[in-house]
Amino acid sequence: MRRRTLLGTLAAAAVAPAVSGTPAEAATPNRYLGMFREEDPSVAAANVRHLYGVTPASVMWFDSWASGRPFPVDEARTLWRHGIMPHYTWEPWDTALGPNDPAQIHLQDVIDGTWDAYITARAREFAAVRQPILVRWGHEFNGNWYPWGIANNNADPSLYVRAHRHVHDRVSAAGARNVQWVWAYNNGSSPDTPYNDPAAAYPGDRYVDWIGIDGYNWGFGPSWDPAGDHWTTFTATIDAAYAKSRAIAPRKPVMLGEFASTEDGGDKAQWLKDLDTVLRSGAYPDLRLLTYFDLTKEEAWSPNSSPAALAAFKTWVQRWYMNGRGHELARIARP
Repeated sequence: MRRRTLLGTLAAAAVAPAVSGTPAEAATPNRYLGMFREEDPSVAAANVRHLYGVTPASVMWFDSWASGRPFPVDEARTLWRHGIMPHYTWEPWDTALGPNDPAQIHLQDVIDGTWDAYITARAREFAAVRQPILVRWGHEFNGNWYPWGIANNNADPSLYVRAHRHVHDRVSAAGARNVQWVWAYNNGSSPDTPYNDPAAAYPGDRYVDWIGIDGYNWGFGPSWDPAGDHWTTFTATIDAAYAKSRAIAPRKPVMLGEFASTEDGGDKAQWLKDLDTVLRSGAYPDLRLLTYFDLTKEEAWSPNSSPAALAAFKTWVQRWYMNGRGHELARIARP
């Protein structure tokens, strides 16, 4: 992906799922709703409840290493008081610099220990939450748009593996055993070459709790291909990437770390209805957390981009199988 450039009263009690009526639905696992909105996590959680009538199981936010910001321990504890699992996307870069700027953070810097003090400081803050948190480090590494991408690090996936393990081990050594690690790739590699196959950058089961997939329905004429038609169904968006996750680490649960649909080039409301139908059918049984990118940025990703899309989104997130809460989500990877 090319991107990144009120606390209200939240219902924390779990809602018992309704009894489903078909054999396929009877076999449908509980799925969990994650949300990203470009605002403070507790504000985002309150706004999701207000806008869509549901309490998300998790709320995600982003931070870059060069910001130097501490992890918001109090914010994470507030989320947990309302039954919401924090989801922290931890990006090893300086957002003010290009991916190949000589002063940018690259994987060898991580491996060499240049950022060890920073990692340890954040890890102690993770531990201070005293509740499980999701940490998605160095996501979309099979793209060429981030400085930690394999394409920007000598086309050598082993550097990503070593960096990921280094960060994991530093965090664990600092006592943050409450972290659930998300290893997340984009649904398509750029460039699509053997060295950039996500399987080559898998750190190993010991270092990963969740397999993450990022994938968007870009529709017609995205910024990176103004004349192209990239409208894809939900199934086409994730199918190959999901199959890859089962080949790489079949015992690990899967999440969509980011996903959404545009309005351009098709029927977004129908896209969301089809998503609901697919999930209710029991397809992708290991796909448990779906984090929707609720933002209008490169495209009109937000659910409220049209009245029809909003209605379809609200119907989906209020389904019986989407009623899971954060404490249940936290047990999936570590029962």
